Amino acid sequence: MHSYLQALKGKLHFLHHTPITALLFANFIKDKEYDIVYSHTPEAAFDAVIARLLLRKKYKVIVHLHGLDKAIYEEWKKELKLKRTSFNLITFLYLKASIFKNWFGIKLADSFTCISQAVKKEAKKFYNIDAAIVPNAVDCNEFKKFNKPAVRKQLGFEKDDFIVLFVGNVVWRKGLHYLVAAFEQLSMKSKLVIVGLRDKKFEKWLEKKGDGRIFNIGHIPIDKLAEYFSAADVLCVPSLNEPFGLVYAEACCFGLPCIASKGTGAEEIIENGFNGFLVKKRSVAEIKAALKKLRNKRVREKLSKNAKLKAKQISWEKSAERVLKIYNNLIS
Repeated sequence: MHSYLQALKGKLHFLHHTPITALLFANFIKDKEYDIVYSHTPEAAFDAVIARLLLRKKYKVIVHLHGLDKAIYEEWKKELKLKRTSFNLITFLYLKASIFKNWFGIKLADSFTCISQAVKKEAKKFYNIDAAIVPNAVDCNEFKKFNKPAVRKQLGFEKDDFIVLFVGNVVWRKGLHYLVAAFEQLSMKSKLVIVGLRDKKFEKWLEKKGDGRIFNIGHIPIDKLAEYFSAADVLCVPSLNEPFGLVYAEACCFGLPCIASKGTGAEEIIENGFNGFLVKKRSVAEIKAALKKLRNKRVREKLSKNAKLKAKQISWEKSAERVLKIYNNLIS
């Protein structure tokens, strides 16, 4: 369904889900008869609901919420107040525009799904809507597993290093600055590996941190990421806003205990004390305490076994069954 957007790629991406793309979608769908348009963001639903009004069609619009920009905006304001990030006009305008399109798409949609309990609560709080939870899933068979000692040697780490892995875009909402503050208080045998799209401003800040124990790898392909999952002892992504966090599910495939923030979508995957630890947002002390617990090999091995069990419970088949049930209820 995204083929109607092909004319607006690259630098024209900012025109997506505006009156221009709504007209393109209307042209795309005018000769077609659909019962349901399933939009994976409220912004994309903007195109679907405008086209429905223009063409006077009767299809139902379902919005699948992967997160709400209103929630991101609220966390951003908190970070500004704490002076942990700086004001950026482009970020401000982008979020404000997205919030408006979120509101418009949600206001005219017929039904809602979301990826986690956290997003369900946000939808109720900000828009007073009820959304059925259809979580993301993971297929562990897609990942190649590597021998831990061998892959550590290959990547340049010692056998007895305690390796903390962070995977995600290097942006304020992922909580990396809080992880770095906690990590710096760990012993010299600890290593922090950061995998994700780089940010130049953040890179300069990182250069002054960690006494050479922080490795900023940048963005890497999925097969290479499997090597770092295999080499690590723990995944720590203490996000301030995390609608679901597929990376936690991927880490569970490798038996990695995870550290994540309370009150986020990570709670769909991480059970505190079972396959990882949930910490208070922005709490350097709690992140440090969780990392110290996971330095204990016995604790780590117990949680590792549980992580693998959890990964088996997260299947696309279960999510697909939920979606089909929603479709049938909507058109019956």
